[in-house]
Amino acid sequence: MSRVMKNISTFRHLVKVPVRRIGLLAVLVLSGCAGVNYVQAKYQGLPSVEFVGTSGTNYRIVDNQQESRLLIGPGLAGSATQNFVKGFSTGSGLGVTPPVVFRDVAEEYLKSTGKRCETRDVTLVVDPYYEVRYKCSLRSPRMAF
Repeated sequence: MSRVMKNISTFRHLVKVPVRRIGLLAVLVLSGCAGVNYVQAKYQGLPSVEFVGTSGTNYRIVDNQQESRLLIGPGLAGSATQNFVKGFSTGSGLGVTPPVVFRDVAEEYLKSTGKRCETRDVTLVVDPYYEVRYKCSLRSPRMAF
């Protein structure tokens, strides 16, 4: 079976999947085998969250806390199906986004969770999804009462 036919077959299956999983599954459909295997190995079964950065841009983030890694990609704006079809037909729709943007979003997200962390490296996993590795200190900031 050709790769295109596999993608079409997978797309038909996606229609039956709950909306919150479509974003991550879209990544898997549109990527090569190595990227799919990596994403499945590191992030399968982990919850994703929508996060709005200080720039106002919406991102989808999956946090693998055991391995201190974040998978960051475009968030779902509007309906998931519209974004999937748009991404499928025209690419990610994001243009070229420098890795430093994803590093900054990772730092904002980690800070918003109350963790004291620093980012380590940013790697393109599957366009337009980046992985950001981080390391957190053992101490949490004190809560003010």
